Order: sequence, then C-alpha cells, then structure tokens
Amino acid sequence: ADFMVQGAVATGTLMAADLSCRMGWIEKDLNDRIIAIMKLAKLPTEPPKGMTAADFMELMSVDKKVADGKLRLVLLKGPLGGCIVTGDFDPAKLQETLMHFTGK
Repeated sequence: ADFMVQGAVATGTLMAADLSCRMGWIEKDLNDRIIAIMKLAKLPTEPPKGMTAADFMELMSVDKKVADGKLRLVLLKGPLGGCIVTGDFDPAKLQETLMHFTGK
C-alpha cells in the first residue's frame, strides 16, 4: 500500500510540474530534472494503465485541497522549491497535462 501512495504522490508531482511548465511558471529544464529524479528513485513516472483524464478529474474533485467546490492544486512557481496552492490555473492546460499523461 505504501508503494501505491508513493506512486500516486510521484505521478501527481510530475503532473504538477508538467502543468506548471505549460503555464510558464517553471522552465522546461526544471520539469525535465524532476522527471529524471523520479526515475533515479525508481518511482512511477506514468499513471496506472487504464486511467483516463476523467478518472483524474473525478479523484481531484474529492481531494482535501478542494475549497468551496473549487479545485486547488499545488503547483510549482519560480526556482526549484517554489510552490503555491492555487485555484488560479488554466483548465485547458490542466486537460493538456492529463491527456499527456493518460493519452485519453
């Protein structure tokens, strides 16, 4: 069970980095560095087979960071280590990220 939690956290971190990069909040080289670190740690870099963008949206809708019905995400901003909890993100870019990771 611990590995499932680690895998979920690793995949979520990679998705957050991808979305942050798509929004121009971090540089691509930082996103690439995060991917490399996850691979070195032998953590999953892809979601479980069969997961769809809709599955992720459903899971995120019941996350503890949802406030007053609005999805909030932990995203990276600025240099390594900079992060924010925000509901101010581009929903289209979130969909691009989810499609990038799931292909569906």
